[in-house]
Amino acid sequence: MSIWANAPAPPTLPSYADAVVVGGGPAGYTAAVYLARACRKPVVLAGTAAGGQLMDTGVVENFPGFPDGIDGPDLMARMREQAERAGATVLTLDAERIEYAETHEIATAQGMIRTRAVVLATGSAPRRLGLAGEADTEGVAYCAVCEAPLYAGRDVVVVGGGDSAMEEVLAVAKHARRVHLVHRRDAFRAAPVMVERVRSLTNVEITTGATVAELRRDSGRLTGVALDDGTLIDAQGLFVAVGHTRRDELLPPGGTDAVPGLFVAGDLADEVFRQAVTAAGSGCAAALTADRYLEGLR
Repeated sequence: MSIWANAPAPPTLPSYADAVVVGGGPAGYTAAVYLARACRKPVVLAGTAAGGQLMDTGVVENFPGFPDGIDGPDLMARMREQAERAGATVLTLDAERIEYAETHEIATAQGMIRTRAVVLATGSAPRRLGLAGEADTEGVAYCAVCEAPLYAGRDVVVVGGGDSAMEEVLAVAKHARRVHLVHRRDAFRAAPVMVERVRSLTNVEITTGATVAELRRDSGRLTGVALDDGTLIDAQGLFVAVGHTRRDELLPPGGTDAVPGLFVAGDLADEVFRQAVTAAGSGCAAALTADRYLEGLR
């Protein structure tokens, strides 16, 4: 007999739920916890790539409750477990299409689920440079606020020219020995005051009119960055700050305000902070608002 013979069958997609959460990151799982505790029996369509950007994050040191830090995937696993223990049904399914109406219909690979309340928490994705090895090189990061302390005393490169790039430099320069800011244009898009703050830092070097052409690695770890002008920068960290792309394919064309029963949370609703803790907070707010909406329908 197989050792899995007595294992419980995975949950299946119901035909109806009071509330459906689309997204399996901090915002989605937090919304699920609050909706489940409100006895709404939510269904979470966490996606086939559940966990969001934290699945690609090493040690998370700025999420409350973990003084020694916690690995991103471990944090996501705990959030999912908490949502399930609270009573949410979590499915590794993608929402492929949503028909918004008085009762919304969400299409998945397992069929259709109908609901009166949808919490969209599909998040965002950092734009990448498209370099060979970028996805699996230790030392390539996309959030200095999250990971800058890990590079204390080291040399790092920041790529970008907007306000977010300047903020990355200001954050990582507090920890790194030297920061090299690389921008493909001769002029920055960032606010002049932000650029001046960066220029005033004594441990920052600025290179304009150049792009990163190659990552130099040793045993999967970043050792340097080669620019297209032939410059080689010795560095143990690379922070990519060339923008984010919201995963907004499921948003209605006319915006969210005109759709009763639709609530947006996480990075999909926040283009400024994009932190796990702020995403969790907005997931809580979306769930509480959704619960009040459902109560009003009664």
